[in-house]
Amino acid sequence: MFRFISYFLISLSWTLAQVNEISGKTVDAHDGSPVDGVNISVDNADEGTASDTKGHFTLSTKYSFPFSIKISHISYEPLIITVENDSFLLIKLTTTVIAGQKIEVMGTRRKVEIDVASAVNRIDIDMIEMQGARDIGSALRRVSSLQLNYANSGKETVNIRGSNATDVAVFLDGVRINDSNTGVADLSFIDLNSIDQIQVIKGGGSALFGSDAIGGVVNIESKKARNNSGYITEGIGQTYSDDLDLSYGATGVYGPAGIGGRFTGKKRAYGGRTITTSIFNNAFGGLDVFSGRADISWYQLDKTLEFESGSVTSDDGLEVISGRYTGPIWKTKNWTFMAGQRAWELNQDYFTSINEVLEDGSLTFQASKGFTIIDIQNTLQVESENQFFNGDRSYFDIDGFQTEDQIAEMSRNTKAVAWVSRWIIESDSPIIDHINWEFNYRLNSIKTVFDETTRYYTNGIPNTDLILDYNEFSTTVSSKRLGVHVDGQTKKLRYSLFVNSGNNSRLPTLSDQFRFVHAVLDSSMDTVLTREHLSATEINMDMTFMDIRTDLPISEINLVLGMFIHDYTNKIAYRPVEVGPSVPFNDLTADIRGFEAALKMQMFDGKFSVSSSGTWLGISNIRVFPNKPKYRFVSTAELNFGWLTMSYDHVNEGEQFYYIAGFGEGVRKPRENSNVNITLQKKFWKLNCSLSYTVRNIMSKDELDLTLEESIRQGFNYFERYREIITFKINI
Repeated sequence: MFRFISYFLISLSWTLAQVNEISGKTVDAHDGSPVDGVNISVDNADEGTASDTKGHFTLSTKYSFPFSIKISHISYEPLIITVENDSFLLIKLTTTVIAGQKIEVMGTRRKVEIDVASAVNRIDIDMIEMQGARDIGSALRRVSSLQLNYANSGKETVNIRGSNATDVAVFLDGVRINDSNTGVADLSFIDLNSIDQIQVIKGGGSALFGSDAIGGVVNIESKKARNNSGYITEGIGQTYSDDLDLSYGATGVYGPAGIGGRFTGKKRAYGGRTITTSIFNNAFGGLDVFSGRADISWYQLDKTLEFESGSVTSDDGLEVISGRYTGPIWKTKNWTFMAGQRAWELNQDYFTSINEVLEDGSLTFQASKGFTIIDIQNTLQVESENQFFNGDRSYFDIDGFQTEDQIAEMSRNTKAVAWVSRWIIESDSPIIDHINWEFNYRLNSIKTVFDETTRYYTNGIPNTDLILDYNEFSTTVSSKRLGVHVDGQTKKLRYSLFVNSGNNSRLPTLSDQFRFVHAVLDSSMDTVLTREHLSATEINMDMTFMDIRTDLPISEINLVLGMFIHDYTNKIAYRPVEVGPSVPFNDLTADIRGFEAALKMQMFDGKFSVSSSGTWLGISNIRVFPNKPKYRFVSTAELNFGWLTMSYDHVNEGEQFYYIAGFGEGVRKPRENSNVNITLQKKFWKLNCSLSYTVRNIMSKDELDLTLEESIRQGFNYFERYREIITFKINI
């Protein structure tokens, strides 16, 4: 039924997609630097767009040439330009001084922008696609303090600044996709073709995203039904014949309403040993209503892992439904409402010793209001989340007889209120624009219910030893953070400085409780599993140097420096066991200290850029934070002529401690790898065509013949193997 709806939406969208499209770049008339956030709209119409962080924009309209467009930005003189054809537009803006009433824009800002100042990376998907990315993992590879972890099943997880993957909250259109089985989010569940933007928030203490986002946040926003468009893309692996991608979809807009749909199929072969097949379906719609905007989206993923023999060892499925309204309510502004539902299920075997049948889900409601009291901007958010987890785990002996059956039905209800305040002080200093004092606070009221049954078997026959365990308890968890943020500029320098400090707490997840009960029954681990606490401090400086006078054709240099300190009490960590999933425990004290630095240079009027970034970590206990390199450097170079884009990135990681069930522990030596991509773009009539040739993991070509054990000990996963891919894409 869902697939029929998706196909119907796609077919209908194609009939609506009769558009003209213009593209261009907005720059400062004085120094030629790109200007982001410029509004470009068709004159006397409701069609428009905005320029991205590099000044680029694309506008689709149903109007025929010639027509007029309006260009506006709060810091520049407005313009009206007549467009005769679809040639590239270079729009030069002249600065202006605005005097008038104070403008309140909180209702249009994202959570990332209204939360207390943090180090944030924003990833532009359009640019990522020109770098040869095929999934979110490869899209995030350039973020220096972020590490992707890959499993042979195709699972992709992420950690930030040395934290564990269980500490990072991942959101898709406001719905958290971390599952209750492992506490982590599988990024391979998300189709890159459906994503508009990714924001990575580094560090804990984010009130609007939950107290348990103790290691950071990955916030993913999907593309909305705002423009008439259509696309088809196909990727063909040259290294493995079973390395294939196919995706197609379209969006149609008529008046205030828009609908669309996408379908993506992926097949990945890893070292000739396993094949992972993923099928994505996505349908979405939007409506401009009551001077606001309502959007709804539906995602479904089915994924299977198969060995060469053809046997399926795991079936994985995820469904996410999300609806959001942003706009006024009863003549009051700056409202946002969100409702979301997630459902996940898994059936898998750990060799022949353990079988798991697991399912979990969540239902989330959220409302937020932006308002101003005197000169203080505020956001108040209330939310409710109901989460459940059902697990059936069966244990078998070497002869195949069942020895134990553990059945759990768990639920957790969280009601929360979050408050963010920002006091903006305008400065009279010529080098300081404003100073923001920022504060956030979050309070969760949590009710958790455990209902577990453990049954033991003798020679495969259940005996009389039956244990029933039922627990229910309520508790409160809070987080708070205080920060100061200073912005300013001179004739040749723009800068931003912020400092924040805070603390928050996190309860053990439902899965932690599920695994811990078995450990307690075995009397092999600690007897108590309790909440953990984090105290975090962060300092960050971002400087952009302009109008640089050197013998080199450098137009802009950006330098970012940061330091962070994370101190944990009763840190929830995971102790690997020989067979089956890891067992949680509390480590009394643990800490991570680190330093970040990044340098980027724009040359030849933005046509060529080079960058280098690095993260250095000091970890107190490598068994609590395993598989974390001591340092990670990312260097990139990119040449962009519009019709031709060439990019190169190189990753270098320091040594890291690992412990893997069945293989033991050890220390991996420092390692490095590189990627190269060449993309050609050409417009034929109304079709934007691109052809990409990508070489991934150049320096691991010699690792193709490693055994499974050699791969694990050296850290070369199938995902990180050498491969060549050709990708062809057509956009309308």
